Amino acid sequence: MTSQAKVVLLACGSYNPVTNMHLRMFEIARDALHRTGRYQVISGVMSPVGDGYSKKDLVPSKHRCEMLKAALKSSDWIKMDTWECTQSTWSTTAKVLRHQKQQLEFLNNSTHKPSPSKRRRRQHNSVSDIQENQVPQIDIEGDHVPNIKLLCGADLLESFAVPGLWEEEDIEYIVGTHGLVVITRYGSDPLKFIYESDILTKFQENIFIVTEWIYNDISSTKVRRALRRGESVKYVLQDSVIDYIREHHLYGVPDNKYINHMMPSPNQEGNTEAEEKDSNSGEISVVLRSSQDSYSSLHLPLHRMSTNLDKRSPAKGTVSGRVPCFTDIGMLVKRVKNVRVGFTPETCV
Repeated sequence: MTSQAKVVLLACGSYNPVTNMHLRMFEIARDALHRTGRYQVISGVMSPVGDGYSKKDLVPSKHRCEMLKAALKSSDWIKMDTWECTQSTWSTTAKVLRHQKQQLEFLNNSTHKPSPSKRRRRQHNSVSDIQENQVPQIDIEGDHVPNIKLLCGADLLESFAVPGLWEEEDIEYIVGTHGLVVITRYGSDPLKFIYESDILTKFQENIFIVTEWIYNDISSTKVRRALRRGESVKYVLQDSVIDYIREHHLYGVPDNKYINHMMPSPNQEGNTEAEEKDSNSGEISVVLRSSQDSYSSLHLPLHRMSTNLDKRSPAKGTVSGRVPCFTDIGMLVKRVKNVRVGFTPETCV
């Protein structure tokens, strides 16, 4: 039986902010690769882009990394690598892949257990410090370093055809040396795009297409728009990410001139609903005389009145141009003999 090839999934992006769909892509890709019986996904890595990447509305990397760190607490196999976002200049995807490959090679060499002096020297001369949220140390048999595959959407695959966006040698390195795991989106046809590209056709065996049958068009752009408008993003982002955005006033939440309140914390929404329910529970009972000897009690639920209701009625001693509904309860009784009448503040009877 052929042994399974070990794979590390790497996704690069701005994560501005990180959404549940970003995390979902890793789960979809791992399931698809495991179903083939040829691959074993041992880790996932998310690499946030640095501040040198010129993109509109990009918040500082320190905030994006903290949001990623909070979101990844729910995963036991996806980690964050902060190397890319700590670079002084923007790093290409090919450069990030080379860095990840070097880190895995370093970890592989560490498993040979050199003498204490050599181990200390090797640790000080590592390619970069192995941080808590970077690629975890992996037990690797022999000298076989796990293959790193770039996890992406169909839009990235199609961007290879944009003139001047990618260097041809970078595309060849990414697809030829590492390979792609492409999560398709609704309406995209990656197979047709691969067919139309000579370089992608050359390495098509290294491109793994995964169809997401549960359509979900969540994007960071739409999330930022919703946040600016004061709309709820619960169940789109992790609750911990929502709390971080609210705490640090990111994405223009406090500057929205159309919304008079800040986005509520997910943990406070339940209390808010309970308070609104209590405030709407008021009811007014009006008793009308139907005859001289008997009374009919009519419980008339009225719309909740605010203090502004007083402004609807003219002040005492002033003349209003509006015709009042009735002058007093006595006149009303005369007009509605033996008739049950229900009214609201907005309705004249």
